[in-house]
Amino acid sequence: MTRKKRRNRWCFPASALLNQFEEGAFASTIAGRLGTSRTRVQEWRRGDTRFDPYQADKFAIKLGKHPSEIWTDWFDLPEYQVPPQETNNETMQDLRP
Repeated sequence: MTRKKRRNRWCFPASALLNQFEEGAFASTIAGRLGTSRTRVQEWRRGDTRFDPYQADKFAIKLGKHPSEIWTDWFDLPEYQVPPQETNNETMQDLRP
């Protein structure tokens, strides 16, 4: 995997996940809900931590949400883009009653 592709996988900011909790929530409370350590939550608060789609999905599920409810650009990932299909007019006419 090239460096650029690897960097693009890590596209969901931890800040959006942390925004799901009340302002001033204890790191231990957040860690307990997400199944991680208090130290890791503190790292997320300090830095520009980003999650790959698998991590983002895991944390969203722990909150009882779909990742798109936390990260509004969830479906903008290339693997979710469906290429437009060409329609064959003759086939479409055959389907009409």
